[in-house]
Amino acid sequence: MTERLREDLDTFAEEHGYTGRSEVIREACHSLLEEYQESDYEDRRVLMTVTAVFGYDEPEIERRMMDIRHEFEGSIRSNSHNCLRGNAGCVETFVVEAAYQDVLHFIGTVRGADESVSVEYSVVPVDGNDTAASDK
Repeated sequence: MTERLREDLDTFAEEHGYTGRSEVIREACHSLLEEYQESDYEDRRVLMTVTAVFGYDEPEIERRMMDIRHEFEGSIRSNSHNCLRGNAGCVETFVVEAAYQDVLHFIGTVRGADESVSVEYSVVPVDGNDTAASDK
């Protein structure tokens, strides 16, 4: 864990009334595990939009995003890379169509690219069953 991440966790804990960094980490772990619990999308084909934000001029992260595009090219329907104004960061957007378990694997891979990558996604089933979209 980088020093900056530790400092950010300590600041977050203080600003939000947590007793310390470990309590923030524990709650984050519970949230992540709940996210991957069985859902209405189990055994379904879904369309997922994934947005990853990371620091500007981070060649290692950009290289890793390129590797991810190649690794999942069979499931990626669309991909774009944009730089935010004022060198505020970069945004990598993916549209992925695959079995639900496969898109969860994709999200985990993007999140694992670097600890500084922030990832958000939304899911829509595309297999003909009617279920509302989900945002994470």
